Amino acid sequence: MKSYTTHLSRLSIIALSMILLVGLPASAQRSSTRTRINTSKLLETKNIDVVYISPAMLQSVPKASLKIDGADAMSGIMDGITSIHIYTSSDRKAIQELRRTFAPVIELRHSDLEQLMYVKDDNGVVNLIGQLQGDNATELYMIVSGDDEYTVINFSGSFSRRELEKAVTQDNRKRKK
Repeated sequence: MKSYTTHLSRLSIIALSMILLVGLPASAQRSSTRTRINTSKLLETKNIDVVYISPAMLQSVPKASLKIDGADAMSGIMDGITSIHIYTSSDRKAIQELRRTFAPVIELRHSDLEQLMYVKDDNGVVNLIGQLQGDNATELYMIVSGDDEYTVINFSGSFSRRELEKAVTQDNRKRKK
């Protein structure tokens, strides 16, 4: 799991860049149908680890610890997160259940879902899918599928195009120095 977490940190800037390239404004043409994923069964499924971080817990975390790879520009994105759900397993049957549960998201079955990023490498596949409403993403699903592990991280909140642009622009300035 640690290698995937490190891998995800490195991909955070790529993810934000891809979000900007795909463009959140295109979502304004989508219908207002909301995708709902029923995750209650996952809480009872053996060999699936579930982590929930509440809004109160997120507010109690010092802002300095919310930096991703030291990028202050990420603070706008981090401020937009209201809760985080993490579902992970390395058990074959449990992975099948995770895939079934999140199939509507990964297969983009509803018009409010948009694939924002896709990265395939030797370690597996990382998908970033946004649940869009107007000019904002209200849910971000990061799905990491490896040979022997499957992880879904669901960020709930409000993520505006302006915050995403600011994060990428400030990070690019730092890299050029």
